[in-house]
Amino acid sequence: ADRLPMANISRIVAAALPKDATVSKEARVALSACATVFVHYITELAVQSCDKRKKVTLTPEDIIDAIREAEFDDFEEPLTSSLSAYRAQEKATKKPSAKRQKVDAGEAAPAANQGEQDLDDSTNAEVSAAERGAEQTEQQQ
Repeated sequence: ADRLPMANISRIVAAALPKDATVSKEARVALSACATVFVHYITELAVQSCDKRKKVTLTPEDIIDAIREAEFDDFEEPLTSSLSAYRAQEKATKKPSAKRQKVDAGEAAPAANQGEQDLDDSTNAEVSAAERGAEQTEQQQ
């Protein structure tokens, strides 16, 4: 119950071995147990590091630091490459928010930089909106 799914283990093992190689069920179970212990160990190192810095959220960088601390240096480059590829994929597939689309389309008001003038403008905009609302109410009656 506290192991990685066997389907994932089988897929990873199959990708790493020649096509004609076979792996017994017991070997896959052992690999799953080893992988689980490894994940727990690295996670614990990252959590301890975060606790020392009074940080509550683990980030990918915390995991990479834990890998480095555990002296698994050979894993660092593949992990950072995978993380970069993942972030690039997420950025490419992420839809911009509605607010961001308005800003990109030039529909948002320009940034404030004049103190009182901006306050007057926002007050005028609120009054204009209220007047439009009152006109619409009158037209509906």
